[in-house]
Amino acid sequence: MSFAKSLALTINRKFSGHFIALLAISILIQLWPVFFTQPIRFALRIAICNALLLLSVSWIYRYTSGKVILFLLTSALTLNFAIAFSTWDIYKSEFNTVFAMSILATNYSEAKSIAGLYLYILPIAAFYFVITWWAVKLLSEKLSTRTKGISVILLALFMGYFSISSIIKKNQDLEVYYPLSSRILVNTPLYTASEFVIADRDNSLAEHITQSTPHYPALQAHDTGIDTYVVIVGESARRSNMQLYDFSQQTTPVASAFTHNALIFKHAIAPASATVLAVPMVLSKADPDNFTADSMADNIVNISRQSGFYTEWISAQGNSGKSNNYIVAIASTSEKHQWIHTQYDSDLLPALDEALKVPGKKVIFLHINGSHEMACDRYPQSAAILNTGDKYEDCYNNAIRFTDSFIGEVVKRIQNSASSLIYFSDHGLEKNPDLASLYMHGSRNPSKEAYDVPQFIWYSQSALANQKRRTGWVNERWPTTNNYALMLSWLGISTGIENCDSLLEKCYQPESQISVMDGGRHIFNYDQLRNTFSAPDQKTPWRKVKRNSL
Repeated sequence: MSFAKSLALTINRKFSGHFIALLAISILIQLWPVFFTQPIRFALRIAICNALLLLSVSWIYRYTSGKVILFLLTSALTLNFAIAFSTWDIYKSEFNTVFAMSILATNYSEAKSIAGLYLYILPIAAFYFVITWWAVKLLSEKLSTRTKGISVILLALFMGYFSISSIIKKNQDLEVYYPLSSRILVNTPLYTASEFVIADRDNSLAEHITQSTPHYPALQAHDTGIDTYVVIVGESARRSNMQLYDFSQQTTPVASAFTHNALIFKHAIAPASATVLAVPMVLSKADPDNFTADSMADNIVNISRQSGFYTEWISAQGNSGKSNNYIVAIASTSEKHQWIHTQYDSDLLPALDEALKVPGKKVIFLHINGSHEMACDRYPQSAAILNTGDKYEDCYNNAIRFTDSFIGEVVKRIQNSASSLIYFSDHGLEKNPDLASLYMHGSRNPSKEAYDVPQFIWYSQSALANQKRRTGWVNERWPTTNNYALMLSWLGISTGIENCDSLLEKCYQPESQISVMDGGRHIFNYDQLRNTFSAPDQKTPWRKVKRNSL
């Protein structure tokens, strides 16, 4: 008798009277990594759906087609368990989009080289497969047809409930990042597939943006007398908390010294209250009413590279996931891109030093963490200069000051060459006195605080000496959605099409109405928003994004 048949007979004799226990063991094995990485409500949903799936498939097990379905289901459940278990056991983390992207990008040679790291999981996975198969086999033999039929109905109700709730959320513009299939799968014991759906979607988006080449009739770069351009994409910086804009504390001593060699925007207004929406709109032709892959493909990173500049993206933020997918797609159009996992923005400086060594004209993008929540974690203790006794107020203002210090370090590296730097924040933050940490991203009923940001263009003395530059204060309101057009002029790039959205062009006319978007993709007229979060709720009217928007 073969080992397989012997094992089968042993399991059948041992568990024929304890089929419910066998079912419970199968479910508990599937939940093993979930208990350590997810909240109880998540584990409960997975357990219920898992039980109903196995009970339902036992209804058709006696048919050949039922056995085929069971084989496919058990294989999928085993793969889900193996992925989740290995991620937890090796990396002490839940499975997420980053891991899914890595798996999708892995080739045969890479998979072969790291296979040894995961071989120990095979016996556990095989045991799970056998236990699950026999659980269904015994359920098919021991349960009544009525019980199995009820299980099918309950499974349909379970999946129907979560499918309908996901559709409702999608129609209400909630959780718009997650595809419908991903939101449904996350409630099942095939929950890791949810991350693969997102990863595949994000990879497709990135591929579309990186491979799409905007066509312009006469794209060329003119000599501006500047060789090195640096773009600092800030994070969660409120204009009102900056000394440069008359804040009472010394939060920006470096920027405040720039008034004679910089163009400073007094009323810059971000297009969105969340990074994932704001940054793409600032760097590309996308705007609140046209947030599409095609509009994002036409971005300053892509155009700069096509115009002959060396382009490099250096980021302290993540390279995948809900908060970064569109940004990463744009960043990936640069000649070189790197994401540095670090706590402090100052750790980007060594990478900047290397980028500055590249000969010729170059544009270097630095995406920093700035003063993102929690602000107390954004700077080392040695940078805790401001101390009023109000912990979270001090944390936020010290984070602003640390960003200012970072800008100063960048300027030190380029001030002796023909160089220029533009700094802006992606969005502001609202001040909520009822929140322990005080500052938060713009709410579903935002105020102007969520969009009021700092922005300036700094020039080195050499850059100021070799050509006439516009410096001083820009007093009119400036929507940072126009930064794409502004940076074209700044870099000396012409496309053959009149660029009247740029403040640096003679044909520029200030915007009469500025549209902004909240995290739920609701579009507001900036002028109609209340001034601060603490001001009375005005129930500001809004409109939905266009159907072709992402």
